[in-house]
Amino acid sequence: MDNTRIGIIYPSDGVHDREFWQFAPPEVTVHVTRIPFPEPPVTLEILQSLVDDPELDYAAKVLRPIRPHAVAYACTSVSFAKGHAGDQSIIRRISDGAHTQATSTSGAVISACHALGVRKLALGAPYPPETTAQFEQYLIEAGLEPLSSHSLGLAEGIGELEPDDIIDLARKVDVAHAEAVVLACTNLTAYSAIERLEHALGKPVLTAIQATMWHACRIAGYAGRDGVGRIWQVGSPNIRIVSAPDVNRDLNGESCRLAER
Repeated sequence: MDNTRIGIIYPSDGVHDREFWQFAPPEVTVHVTRIPFPEPPVTLEILQSLVDDPELDYAAKVLRPIRPHAVAYACTSVSFAKGHAGDQSIIRRISDGAHTQATSTSGAVISACHALGVRKLALGAPYPPETTAQFEQYLIEAGLEPLSSHSLGLAEGIGELEPDDIIDLARKVDVAHAEAVVLACTNLTAYSAIERLEHALGKPVLTAIQATMWHACRIAGYAGRDGVGRIWQVGSPNIRIVSAPDVNRDLNGESCRLAER
């Protein structure tokens, strides 16, 4: 598919727009719009309140005129804050607003693990422990098994972490029986670290922006394998089609909305 357009809804505190482009294959264009995000410290309770933020619906509608082939909500913490029900609510609202397929970062991580055949994983996150624990529960509900986890405990300044900090986090959290390392948060810069880590650890490394771009491209119909990391060497994830009469039929010849199986 030529000129695949991917819409990204990114929290206003996100500083790594460049990484979406770096992870995008050459045939893919990235179109980022912002959604307001509170000033720190951001508690789990605040994250849960953002699941129902009407700004999300507005951001999806803003992307509609460019006819994106898929739109992703690029925020790990809000998309897992209310579990899978909250995540599916976000995905459905984006799909309705943008008239296209939709995903979220947390949902993309789940799909990436399933596509890789990964069940047991190691989880590294910059969040306070309470927030990381909520992500662990989200993963467990999806049938995954976090064997280890480590929180950096940061209430702010996540976007200032360097790639070496991310490498240290991955090495610290990895355990022998983990089949992959998952690094949460779309405010981590990890593009330059993934291949180094996969070589050193001998297993797939999934980061938030990487998984988001991979899944958005896959549900948009892009089947190429020229992205960064082992995840790009696998095919399309299993997808369940949900009836949605208001979704634009021109996108794929039929009215549908895509969601995680």
